[in-house]
Amino acid sequence: MPDTPQQRSNAGIAKPRRTLSVRVRLMILAVIAVAPLLLERIYNEEVDRGDRIEAAYKNAFDVARQGAAEQNNVIVSARAFLQVVASARATFNGSDNECSQFLATIAKPAPWIKTLSVANVQGRIICSSSPEPIGLDISERPHFIKAVDSGDFVLSDYYVGTRIKSPLITLALAQRGANGGAAAVVLGLLDLSWFEHVAKTFVPPSGLMLMIDGNGIILAQYPNLQEMVGQDFKTHPLVQAMLSKSEGLVTETGLDGVHRIFGYLQLPGTQTRIAVGLDEKKVLARVDREMWTAFAEVAVVAVLVLLCIWFGGERLLVRPIRALAITASRIGRGEIKTHAAEMPWAAEFLPLAVALDDMAGQLSEREQELRDSNNQLRELAQIDALTGLANRRAFNDQLAAEWKLAIRLRQPIAVLMIDVDHFKPFNDLYGHVQGDACLRKVGGVLIAGTRAQVEDLIPALETALPPPLRRLAGHARKADFAARYGGEEFAVLLPGADLEAALHVAERLRRGIENLLMAHAGSSWGFVSISVGAASVQPAEQGSPQQLTECADAALYLAKRQGRNRVAGPEPVALSRAV
Repeated sequence: MPDTPQQRSNAGIAKPRRTLSVRVRLMILAVIAVAPLLLERIYNEEVDRGDRIEAAYKNAFDVARQGAAEQNNVIVSARAFLQVVASARATFNGSDNECSQFLATIAKPAPWIKTLSVANVQGRIICSSSPEPIGLDISERPHFIKAVDSGDFVLSDYYVGTRIKSPLITLALAQRGANGGAAAVVLGLLDLSWFEHVAKTFVPPSGLMLMIDGNGIILAQYPNLQEMVGQDFKTHPLVQAMLSKSEGLVTETGLDGVHRIFGYLQLPGTQTRIAVGLDEKKVLARVDREMWTAFAEVAVVAVLVLLCIWFGGERLLVRPIRALAITASRIGRGEIKTHAAEMPWAAEFLPLAVALDDMAGQLSEREQELRDSNNQLRELAQIDALTGLANRRAFNDQLAAEWKLAIRLRQPIAVLMIDVDHFKPFNDLYGHVQGDACLRKVGGVLIAGTRAQVEDLIPALETALPPPLRRLAGHARKADFAARYGGEEFAVLLPGADLEAALHVAERLRRGIENLLMAHAGSSWGFVSISVGAASVQPAEQGSPQQLTECADAALYLAKRQGRNRVAGPEPVALSRAV
């Protein structure tokens, strides 16, 4: 039967399709919008977790370094102590009993020295601060043999003593005889008092500090677990990792069964490792708590957003979200001075507004930290670490600034080039440590002997100033600028000084070094001296600061050719050329 016209008309009308309501669509969009926030929180928490683990590694390694430094300080003090004893022994004419009384008396004020002894070259202990070691044969001990052969200071490895059941280390210093060889050996037995001091001071209650010798034997542990001391743990994964390298970081289960973050290093001069472990759960407890808090916050915000969309629609949800998005975009563009929480938000959106303000505040703090770090790096780049004076780069920058200022003010400017006479023989004769001390003393004379103001006694303050402030400071006063130019060479900038004034300052500095009377057997005068070249200029536009330094350098070499320990200056010339 054919369809009627009415039936054909109804067939052409499409049936309405059921779709999601606007509120449901907005809720889906809200869920989609919240998902990136959740992912961002997860990412941030993972980054924070990594940062805390990294900080824990650094903290553990720093404490281990502190322990190594403490051991080094004790050994340095003990070495000086043995040197005093060796010197006294060289002039000691008493009996062995009197020698023992002498050692007991001087060892008493040093609690870190368990025993102080003297052995003859045959390896027999002839006197000691304690009666037990007297007569003991140590001729086959490696540290004794090495001390006799080398005639110098020797450090043994850590070991557990047979008489004193605790970790010890022996220091040996040869007492030289009239022929220059070893006449006796002074021995010092050190305990681990420094270990407990470092552990109690720097290791947290949940932490662990270990000392392990090169064979995997536990020498000491904090907290003190005596049952582990002396035990062999060389098959333990932690000990194997520590013995495989001289220093490193590892996350491993400790000897007490607690999973820890360890930093370890090898103690200088020994095969012993010191390790510091921090409880991983304690380190990450706050991160885990903050992670769950963050998830809870996101969940609460999501529920509030969905409720607001369901009940408020466009007016109560979309508009506030749009406003928050605009605020977040401003923060993303660098407009971090926001006060979103001060706006009249609905209660559901106030936590987001506060979070944005907190984010903006944290970004502002991090930007300030970056600026402070850049300022510190800029300061370090301009300071000579040995003498505390400005370095060559800072000197050249200061000279360029003072040069331009002198052109404007039509004032002279002078430079002194200074060289320590016969410094290489001084280093070869007395060693680099004394050489460094000599350079520091020269730097001190340059600071004290120039025309600098009080604020120039701290060059870091001046070099840290930006160039405009340095120019203003130079315009307001005539302050000299001393710098270490390189090696044993120094330079002094004298704004406003003519040649006569420069020569006067140079002579004062030369006398200042001479008056120090620093012994120098390799010098013609028997003490450390300097040669100084002086040059002054009335700067002009066509000149350059390099001409002035070259002229002062030429004057310095003239002073050297004339016999050193003197001041020299070139002949006066006009305008931009040095005088």
